Amino acid sequence: MQCPFSLEYEEEEDALVDKDQEQMEKKKDVDPEVFSFEVVTKKPPQSEFDEEVAAKQKADREIRERMRMTIDDDEPDYEKDDEYGRTRLHAWVLIQTGTRDVVEPIFIEPTTGRKYSIDNAPYHSIECIFNHQNFWVNLDPSREIDDVNLDFQEDVTGEWEYVMIQKGKAKDGDDENEDEEEMDDDEDEEEMEEEVLDMPPPWSPKLFVNKDKFADGCPNGEKTVFYKKCKVDFYSECKQVDGLVKRITIYEDFKRLITKEIRSYYKNRMDKLVVRRRFPYEFKLIEHYESSVKTQHWKKLE
Repeated sequence: MQCPFSLEYEEEEDALVDKDQEQMEKKKDVDPEVFSFEVVTKKPPQSEFDEEVAAKQKADREIRERMRMTIDDDEPDYEKDDEYGRTRLHAWVLIQTGTRDVVEPIFIEPTTGRKYSIDNAPYHSIECIFNHQNFWVNLDPSREIDDVNLDFQEDVTGEWEYVMIQKGKAKDGDDENEDEEEMDDDEDEEEMEEEVLDMPPPWSPKLFVNKDKFADGCPNGEKTVFYKKCKVDFYSECKQVDGLVKRITIYEDFKRLITKEIRSYYKNRMDKLVVRRRFPYEFKLIEHYESSVKTQHWKKLE
């Protein structure tokens, strides 16, 4: 998968460097002989078409020679197409809009923990939705997920059908013969209470998460996730001695052998260090502090 974190980093200008002063110093160092007059001799005429053909032939020869001499093992591992396709069933979590600052319905993939909006969800359609109170069936599961009406609890279009009859509600057609037969009130209430079905209890016990474990965010306070040309290490806050909370390692190749950049994020440090970027093959180290004026740069040349 693609890395969910932004790998682009905006370079901050150093406030201690005056670009105008640098340009003035460059003008002072200009050699006056550079502006001396020189006689330009014309080159013999050449055919642009012949040059293009020769350059194309040279490039083709270089490509063929490179393919003959190079074994390219740095290719992405593409997954095979799913043989079941749309017939494969999968379960995920739907969070609807409500009182918890949820602006639009979102999906949460339980295998990765990532959330998706309706527009970029990797799912085809919805067959059924259930919670602890009822079970709703989609009467047309062939529709794409963008066309599915997610207002299933108050559905008036006939796209959804609920299974469990709740108290105070009745399906369409159940009250057609109310006027034909009348029964005693006490007997009716007892029979209705027996006929109403409840959702079966879940097989798992009630979930309880310890407060300390919830604050850690991952088992033992450390977790590593691999992405496309990227590796992300997560650390619980205040667990590392140096205040490290996240480290992103960016690679040049798909096999993750050539390191391009190591980006470390820190919190709760006395020196206010926020980000440290290290480029191993360039012998360069960049540190960013909370105050942009204190941004320090080190670069070691071979």
